[in-house]
Amino acid sequence: MSLLKKSRRYSVFYFLASLCLVSPVYGQIYSKEKLQTLAVSYIRDQLQPINNEQTQINALALDSRIPDRSCTSSPSLSVSTAPPFNRQVTVQINCEDIQGWSQYVHVRITELEPIVVATEHLARGAVIEAHHLSVEMRPKHFVRVQHLQDESVLIGSRSKRNIRSGLPVVLSQICMVCKGDNVTIFATIRGLRIKTSGLALEDGTLGEQVRVKNAKSGKVLNARVDGVESVQVNI
Repeated sequence: MSLLKKSRRYSVFYFLASLCLVSPVYGQIYSKEKLQTLAVSYIRDQLQPINNEQTQINALALDSRIPDRSCTSSPSLSVSTAPPFNRQVTVQINCEDIQGWSQYVHVRITELEPIVVATEHLARGAVIEAHHLSVEMRPKHFVRVQHLQDESVLIGSRSKRNIRSGLPVVLSQICMVCKGDNVTIFATIRGLRIKTSGLALEDGTLGEQVRVKNAKSGKVLNARVDGVESVQVNI
């Protein structure tokens, strides 16, 4: 074989080898949406076991300018704190291949609680019925003391103001005992539970003190509202 042919053969070999060395090695593509999904799954695993009906885990949107990323190995995920997390936690995603990159994804954790809401508009003075209410899961940090979790407690009470559809029904918006209503008065004396009738002299809701007039004796009593048209007297 001539020296020229050998030289050409070696030249072709080195050219092909150089192409292999400079050609990029393509890995799996990680879009912004996939990175967010990875972060959410990671946090969900850290919180196990959780009640999916009472906990929402969502990733905040990444900057639209962030390009899709490639990684030849499985990225590693980490957080700087241990559970339980605050309402927002930052997940660091690292690709440790030859190119290498890091991406931070902010994940929001929302604890939910059941809350009674109006299913339709309730005008002032309306008697609340079962079909007027439903129970929905709402963010726990928005739930207030006067919010209720059991709609059956409100059945038969009256709205003291207009209540918009879809909004929570709070105790301050209703009266379980309304001024002028006939009420049932319960009293416990020496272990005996006594029941009598009376007249409400003012509005009241669950747990509040109201004045009622005993229908038989005519005596005005201070009583605690314990239900719709029902009060409890301590004797």
